[in-house]
Amino acid sequence: MIGEKIRERREHKKISQYAVAYAIGMSQAAYSKIERGETEVKVSHLYSIAAFLGTSVYELLPEAMASSTFDGEEYLLKPLVVKLKTLWFTWKVRRRIKKMPKTLES
Repeated sequence: MIGEKIRERREHKKISQYAVAYAIGMSQAAYSKIERGETEVKVSHLYSIAAFLGTSVYELLPEAMASSTFDGEEYLLKPLVVKLKTLWFTWKVRRRIKKMPKTLES
């Protein structure tokens, strides 16, 4: 399910699998397995993919996993932690994009 959402977002933005894989530091074959649901995506890769695609991690997660509540209790620190992680991975991906050969951009 996560892989499908990632693929839909990537295709909507007309970005190749190879470009995403390069930007997040993995092989195209490994990235392709994530989109096909053949392997689970690591949290660090999920944040990097979301940053590269210009979206929130929550947009890529199934609704039940994207909730900031658990047993009716709101986790106040969760949005802050997510924001900090997103900023970190966005910075990391942008540094990698600057090094990306122009032929990989689409």
